[in-house]
Amino acid sequence: MAAPNPKELEKTLSTSAFLCGDRPSAEDNKVFKLFASAPDHTAHPNLWGWYTFVLQFTEAVRAHWPDLTPKPVEKKPAEEEFEDDLFADDPEAEEEAKKIADAKAAEKKQAPVGKSNVVFDVKPVSSTVDLDVLASRIFKEVALDGLIWGEQYKKAPVAFGIFKLVIGCTILDTVETEVIIEKITELSGELKVEDEDEDGEGLGTFATVDDVWVQSVDIANFQKI
Repeated sequence: MAAPNPKELEKTLSTSAFLCGDRPSAEDNKVFKLFASAPDHTAHPNLWGWYTFVLQFTEAVRAHWPDLTPKPVEKKPAEEEFEDDLFADDPEAEEEAKKIADAKAAEKKQAPVGKSNVVFDVKPVSSTVDLDVLASRIFKEVALDGLIWGEQYKKAPVAFGIFKLVIGCTILDTVETEVIIEKITELSGELKVEDEDEDGEGLGTFATVDDVWVQSVDIANFQKI
């Protein structure tokens, strides 16, 4: 089987969410399996976004995607063409044919579902929050149709020994970033909190409480692909 052509695929995916339109098909599964690894994000951003989206589905699921490749139009026999001509002067037949043609034209004009790369800055409530555990929980618990988390994340300093989590994802236009942010800020669990004296100074001892882990979530970068 021939190797995929990234340039041609990038051109196709610049105007369409998938290789055969606005929903995944057998063609997407076939081409996906030709890739040994993810395409270059910088050189082919649309192809990379498509690849990371398809990657979230198992082979068993992809195997049931329908065949949406255009089928060749069969030439009608002369007798059938003659029968069609019998209705050329029938107003009702012409009106019905117009409705069908208009419906097909409307389907073609439907804009494909776009994709975007989003980077979030996730700030914990304290330095005692394990950012590795927080990232793992975000990957597993913040799940939406059309949302694909990246495989990596990083930690960046904020202030006073506190680090923030920098984490990215690819989303379809059907996914709202506000919903993602809300789900992240709702993450909670056991948390170590330092005991303080009357003046608010830390005592160096800690108590375990059940509380939210995230103080705030900001969008650091949003890029359409």
